[in-house]
Amino acid sequence: MSFFNERLSLSVDAYRHNTHKMIIYQPAASATGFDYVITNSGGMKTTGWEATVNARIIEHADFKWDIAFNMAQYKSVVTALPAGAYTTSYAGGTMLTQVGSAPNLFYGHKTNGLFLTDPAAQSVGFVSKNADGTTTPFRGGDVQFINTNGDKLIDDNDRQVIGNPNPDFYGGISTRLVYKNWSFEALGTFSVGNDVYNYTRRQLESMTGYANQSPVVINRWKTDGQHTSTPRATWGDPVGNSRFSDRWIEDGSYFRIKTASVSYNIPLKAGAVKYATVFLTGNNIITLTRYMGYDPEFSAGPGVYEQGVDILQEPQYRSVQAGMRVGL
Repeated sequence: MSFFNERLSLSVDAYRHNTHKMIIYQPAASATGFDYVITNSGGMKTTGWEATVNARIIEHADFKWDIAFNMAQYKSVVTALPAGAYTTSYAGGTMLTQVGSAPNLFYGHKTNGLFLTDPAAQSVGFVSKNADGTTTPFRGGDVQFINTNGDKLIDDNDRQVIGNPNPDFYGGISTRLVYKNWSFEALGTFSVGNDVYNYTRRQLESMTGYANQSPVVINRWKTDGQHTSTPRATWGDPVGNSRFSDRWIEDGSYFRIKTASVSYNIPLKAGAVKYATVFLTGNNIITLTRYMGYDPEFSAGPGVYEQGVDILQEPQYRSVQAGMRVGL
């Protein structure tokens, strides 16, 4: 739709996409000697919309100002799986895909702070099972995980959905101002509501071995009653404080000024040079986010199973370019 002699325009698209006979790595019976077989037995439904608004705010012979804004949302739901649900692993994390939910949800333990004292941990009575079948009790300074089944044993049976890498909505905003021979253009992008698995921070704050750690661990728990969000340092991590949990899941929402450019068209008389423009352009100028990693705008790989996992990819670098374009 267009209004006011096309100075304001609106475009809305909506879609629903049903996928049948998706390729699935289906767990195989142990008697076959294979871990899985490939079948065409999956299904998924994706619905979404996208809206775009373009407006010319000012229309004058010497001054023009345009603004464009777009926002989109999608939702994917798994509709068919041979076993109803299965988990996959990537970078030490577990992802759950099940019928009726979005694919690739982060699946781990929820936490409720730390046990601040040994008596507090003993009163709850949580234990973790060792490889040899024995158990290790939780102590002061250990993470207080949510025990979903009430058996006091913190294990895989207590896992639940702890995050969704899919955003609630995303989009961008752009603007262009022209004043006589000057022009300014900028583009900003945003994403809201997507969760991120910060694998990098997990490696730098686990305190399970000799590896270098981040300065965050300086404030780790050391004595009864100390108030901190960083657990105690224990060789080998006997109770699994560093296990995949919402400690490593962060809000990946961001707003980024992707590009901004100022240019000037140099007035020229008719001749061999038709036009000459000098410009200054910046890329990835500023990013507003609460994410503690280097860059919230990333993907560990092209597939759905790598979505929202930060394995310390090289961040998008900030750059400034100055130049001149000449037309002959």
